[in-house]
Amino acid sequence: MATDLESPRRLTADERRDSVIESAIGEFARGGYQATRTADIARAAGVSQPYLYALFPDKKALFLACYARAVERIRSTLVQARATASEGDDLDERLRHAYQELIRARPDQLQFQLQAHAAAADPEIRSAVRAGFVSLVDESVRLHGVSRQVVLGYIARALFTNVAFALELPDGYRLDD
Repeated sequence: MATDLESPRRLTADERRDSVIESAIGEFARGGYQATRTADIARAAGVSQPYLYALFPDKKALFLACYARAVERIRSTLVQARATASEGDDLDERLRHAYQELIRARPDQLQFQLQAHAAAADPEIRSAVRAGFVSLVDESVRLHGVSRQVVLGYIARALFTNVAFALELPDGYRLDD
């Protein structure tokens, strides 16, 4: 039986790394790549700045780890939506709804995606964002069983949805109205 005198279980290095990534996504979502300070990320994650640098060699490596997490979160959302679809379901509607629910539940995910696109002026970040985009397109082609052009049309709609959510567009200015 646990008592109040027992210290809480220490996080493993992998758990701490995951925690730092989640905190960093929120910080980068608010401030962008350039304006976000690693000291702010460390504070939000509850770690020291030297420990942050023990986990990630530099801010860019941390940002890229955050981007990989964001892409994986989108991928798993789409895969789960496809896996739970029943015969006769409108797959496009199901995937669109799953993505919108992700954005509603995790607004930092949306803001981070927008910040990642803005940070793509940096060649290394652009390369990672491009690779993530291509992988999500290819995964969507596989999930839908349709052409890349059809998926790109779907993604164009999703990107507009991202902007509509980010700007909190009023009724009549969103595609789902």
